[in-house]
This record gives sequence, C-alpha cells and structure tokens, in this order.
Amino acid sequence: MKLCMDLHTHTISSGHAYSTLQENIAAARAMGLDILGMSDHGPGIPGGPDSIYFRNFKCIPRSYGDLRLLCGVEANIMDYEGRLDLENSVLEKVDYVIASMHTLCVPPGTMAENTAASVRAMQNPLVRILGHPDDSRYPLDREEIVLAAKEERVAIEINNSSLHPKSARKGGRENILELLELCARHRVYVLLGTDSHISYTIGHFEESLELLSEVDFPEELVLNTRPDNLNWILGERL
Repeated sequence: MKLCMDLHTHTISSGHAYSTLQENIAAARAMGLDILGMSDHGPGIPGGPDSIYFRNFKCIPRSYGDLRLLCGVEANIMDYEGRLDLENSVLEKVDYVIASMHTLCVPPGTMAENTAASVRAMQNPLVRILGHPDDSRYPLDREEIVLAAKEERVAIEINNSSLHPKSARKGGRENILELLELCARHRVYVLLGTDSHISYTIGHFEESLELLSEVDFPEELVLNTRPDNLNWILGERL
C-alpha cells in the first residue's frame, strides 16, 4: 500500500519537537510524499505556541516543487466536555484540526468521561481527525468512538508513534487492532499519521502498515492512499 500524505507532524514550534519546518519539508520530499501537513500542538501543551502562531499561516508558501503543504493544528482536548485549547475563531484559520487527549492537558478519567470528551470534541464541526485514540491510560468505549466518528464524518487516526517501543502511550498495538476491526466493520475512514517530532520519521508508516496487513484492512478506507482524499479531510465529502 503506497501512502501519499502525512498530516500529523510537528516542528520545533511545538516546544518538544526537534526539526524546523524546512527540515520537515525536505524530509517529506525525499520520501516522495505528495502532501505534508504541519500540525503543531495548541497552547495547552507546555511550550506550545500561542494562538497568534496559527493566525499567521497566511505567510507560509504552500507549494514546494511537487509537494503540497498544509498548515493545521493538533488541538488539545482540555476537559471531559471536549473543549479544545483554541477558540473556533482560530481553528477556522487553519487547514485542518486534529483533536487529541494528552496527560499534560487533561487527566485520564473514567471510560465514560474519556469517551464523552472524545465524542464531544468530534462534534465540533472544525475537527476532522481524532488523534491517537489508542492509549490504555485513557480507557475508551472504542465502538462508541468509531460510531461517533462515522456520524460526525471524522477520521480515526492510526498513529505510528503509538507503536514505538518507547512510546509513553500504553497498549498501542492491541488498541489499534481493535480500532481497525471496528473501522472495517462500520466502514469508517482512518488516516495514518507518523506523529513525527523529528524529520527522520516523516512518511515512515511501517509499523502501522504491518497492522493493516495483519487484519487485511480495506485500502479504500485509508485516506492516505489518494491525494484527492484530501478533499474529505478539508471538509468536502467523498
């Protein structure tokens, strides 16, 4: 399976990543990607950029040879009501929004609380991707999550970083396998993301692809496989 885009990547602006935007662009071009998405953390993460950072994306060129650049955000879910760390007036100015739970922003709650937070975040019409719902530290009713993603037309992220042996997240492999089974059963789109915090991992989805192959996941449900699937992520419908 050939993948053409990586939309979950970070630059030094996230405060705990290690490559510049230019370095990430060079890495994406070297990997032969068609589309690179920059998705730095919102300000809820310590060291993350202030909202003005996301308001000024107009100054960034969006084409680099054959590579198209998108400027998005990984917004942090801040409470069990699903509120994000950036106002919609800011989120409207970025290309796409990933919503994710991080322990630095919201403590793990009960399964009901974590699930409610994720579902309510997806109900924000500006959220297009639910980031890494694969962490056992945040117990989730994953079938409810997948059904909500289908209802709200949000992609479920398959996060390659969650499969790293040193990942802070717990239970990545078994939780991703469950997500894949549920997404296949309910015909819900997934988006593979590297969650790169350094340029060397951009476009490297090997661990995720191994799991997709293991469960024979339908290729037509993987949004990364075709550049025109970007229309769905940006708000249009397939």
